[in-house]
Amino acid sequence: MRAIQGQLPHPRHTEVHRVFVNAPPDMAWQAARHFDMASIPWVRLLFDIRLLPERLLGHQPSEADRRLGVDQVTESGKGFMIVHETPGKEVVVASVGQFWHLTIPFAAVAPQDFRSFQTPGYGKLAWAFSVEPYLKGSTISLELRTTATDEVSWQKLNAYYQLIGIGSRLIREASMHHLVAALGKLPLPDDDVRALPGDELLPQASYALTHHINIEAPPEIVWPYLMQLGCDRAGWYSIDRLDHGGVPSVDHLVPGWETRKVGDRLSATPAQDSFFEVLALEEKKHFVIGGETQRFGGPYKMTWAFILEPIGEDATHLVSRTRAEATPNWEEWLMEHLVYPPVHGFMSGAQLKHIRQLAERDAQMR
Repeated sequence: MRAIQGQLPHPRHTEVHRVFVNAPPDMAWQAARHFDMASIPWVRLLFDIRLLPERLLGHQPSEADRRLGVDQVTESGKGFMIVHETPGKEVVVASVGQFWHLTIPFAAVAPQDFRSFQTPGYGKLAWAFSVEPYLKGSTISLELRTTATDEVSWQKLNAYYQLIGIGSRLIREASMHHLVAALGKLPLPDDDVRALPGDELLPQASYALTHHINIEAPPEIVWPYLMQLGCDRAGWYSIDRLDHGGVPSVDHLVPGWETRKVGDRLSATPAQDSFFEVLALEEKKHFVIGGETQRFGGPYKMTWAFILEPIGEDATHLVSRTRAEATPNWEEWLMEHLVYPPVHGFMSGAQLKHIRQLAERDAQMR
């Protein structure tokens, strides 16, 4: 679990930006830990605009005040503080203040008291750089969390963020792109062509459709939602009007639905008149369903695999792949070129996004 989750649990708003760089973790850490976001010219301009009220009041910001990074925090000691640091891995910066004012009144809070601070009238925010090894390089994540000590303050903070959030998000995205440019982009495996669990069940299949998504939650949080797939359980987490009779997929984990086993049947339809079978399963790693039926006078076989791969300690790369083969050949061509790409592609994309939304929500509320 990332340290920021312990410093600011139960956030009301969270954003995570993640990149993959072609550099070892120690080099990636040095670049992220000492990166000054204001070194990007247009970012410095935005920050100078933010300091304009202080200039109008006669307060000339120092050069240190015009920097925007972890080093600036440690040097200025104004408003922001380091509340946690594991050298080489993660640093968490936090602040308590009334951020919606032109000149921010910061609360005087010691780093060790940030988590427990609950005096009404304030917003709380934390952001963190974390670096972990990934494949032959590293992954760097930049996470922002916000909340407030009471509902009125949250409404003010939320309204303020709606105004400045676009600029804030652009700054963070630009900073991560800058790190990738400086360290090099890590070549990632091509999910569309690489071999995945489940491929061996239909080795001659000429049709395959692959989707993937990164989820800011570990496999142990993502996996239970895969176990709930099926109209006999939670639904398909896709377009419920099309595949679940209009009934919303269950948006929480249900006791008793934590496991499946090879040979189990999953209802494909709300009427439970068509089924998938569990063909292969390795807990928290892959889940393969499929089956065989008769269409147009010939056999139609398909597999549908879900593969989970950890990204560091607290994120998951989720891949979904459908493979099919059919006879006669014209049916296989029809499915491969006209039916499945738009229909299943659209449904599968929606499904992965919905699972990501639920898993990230659960991860943030730990």
